[in-house]
Amino acid sequence: MNTQITCKSASQNSEANSTYIQPKFTVEKSENETRVFVELPGVSKDKLNLSVENRQIFLQTEGSAKRTESWEVLHRESKDQSFQLRLNLGQQVDQAAIEANLQDGMLTLTLPKAEAAKPRKISVE
Repeated sequence: MNTQITCKSASQNSEANSTYIQPKFTVEKSENETRVFVELPGVSKDKLNLSVENRQIFLQTEGSAKRTESWEVLHRESKDQSFQLRLNLGQQVDQAAIEANLQDGMLTLTLPKAEAAKPRKISVE
């Protein structure tokens, strides 16, 4: 599958004075689809903004550590971070059929190959 995925780096938003960090991600390809696994520790679905436009997937989160008033943090492995990621998609991705699933801090994006881009058998008459 010749789906090309390129990434633009994270940026700093001067309006809100927020710094966004590019999350770690992995890309796996098969004959019919490409899957992107994005690590988003501590991010909930309501804090995740995900959109597709002009052959790009744009992901943005706002950090919000959950703190219970009666608990005191003694040790923390990961920071309360805001993430931003922009992936450029190739022409072969069916944008209307993209699926996203967020579970246990791992976002899985399924990017199916467009039917027109799939190999097909031609019958000879």
